[in-house]
Amino acid sequence: MIKSMKSLNIDCYKIVLKKEFDKDEKMDLTQIELTPVDEKYIDAITKLLNYFSQKSELMGIEKIYRQGELLRPQFTGRRKKYEIPAIGLAVSVISYDRTRGVLRCRPLNLDELRKFYKYDDIIFETSHGEFLNNVSWFLELSQTYPFSIVRLFKVLYNSREEVLEAFLKNIYKNYVDALNETLKHLKVPTKPTLTKDALNRDMYIIVYRCQRSFVSAVLTPDIIRKIFDTGINKLIFSNTVAYLLTPDESVAFYYSSILNYLVHEVKVFNGSFVINQYGRPVKAVKIANLEWAGEEWQFKVAELSRVIHKKARPVVLKSLELPENIELFEVVDRGEDIKIKEKLGERVENIIQRLITDIPEVKEVFREIDKNVDKKLIKEAIREVATVK
Repeated sequence: MIKSMKSLNIDCYKIVLKKEFDKDEKMDLTQIELTPVDEKYIDAITKLLNYFSQKSELMGIEKIYRQGELLRPQFTGRRKKYEIPAIGLAVSVISYDRTRGVLRCRPLNLDELRKFYKYDDIIFETSHGEFLNNVSWFLELSQTYPFSIVRLFKVLYNSREEVLEAFLKNIYKNYVDALNETLKHLKVPTKPTLTKDALNRDMYIIVYRCQRSFVSAVLTPDIIRKIFDTGINKLIFSNTVAYLLTPDESVAFYYSSILNYLVHEVKVFNGSFVINQYGRPVKAVKIANLEWAGEEWQFKVAELSRVIHKKARPVVLKSLELPENIELFEVVDRGEDIKIKEKLGERVENIIQRLITDIPEVKEVFREIDKNVDKKLIKEAIREVATVK
């Protein structure tokens, strides 16, 4: 029996790769070596325990969620090159027959499934009521850009996995091979991130990517109400995004600008983003001494950010080669969601530069923050979210 953690005086080693591996490539054990490090087991494990147990706090923020919910398969189900495609839970509503009360839908990864399974098409019909009982709005990393959310998608969802599984078996009964892959990967949260019933007061939601470049945007109470007024009364944030809650509008827009500023500063310092961010950006804000304090310059940043949020989305859409009049969300999207999903993926750094060029307030807000920060602290903060030479 181990009497205490201090008794675990075990040597630690660092894994060194002799060659670069593709993220889907099978690891060749002959191409790795272990090199000893000075740190002992207790030191290494304590760091991890401290990270996962520490309580993240920011002035002005009521609650911090380092990541959203795990839901699979979101779009494809493929995680490795050798795995075969699954029908993703994200769907497009291509038409709605109001007389019959029937919706016709397709999965967003239709083209991939056609190519692999040689299906002519994948389409299902369901009643309006059944659809609303088994669907949620959905936001993940690829839909989130600086000062802007491109589109909210719809995913088939029920908090009771067995109910969702039965629904999937019914609507996709003609596509058994692809459906079986979906069921093999199926994972849904026991409850959505947000529901209409849970909205007992106005809250602003600051969303940021929690992998690599942690760009941020704000969902306002007005937008959230309109989302739920569609009849789809659930919203799920993917585990690829983190989010902060505040009842204060100025606080929300301020922090969104601060996060986007720090992303920009990573490139200013020629940094390379770490893969997994989660709570790191929150810690970086604290290290940089950029917490909300109600100072005059911070209110100015918040007001500029509010203006930028109104102007940014058309610029982002244009950068993604999408029509500038696309709505943030549509229940009956007539296949548009499939086209939009295919366009996502433009590098964030390119988008930020486009925003700086096209929207004067972006340059102004970054300049205002620069005037009120210690660059030594900024560099220290950036080391929390990126590697800097």
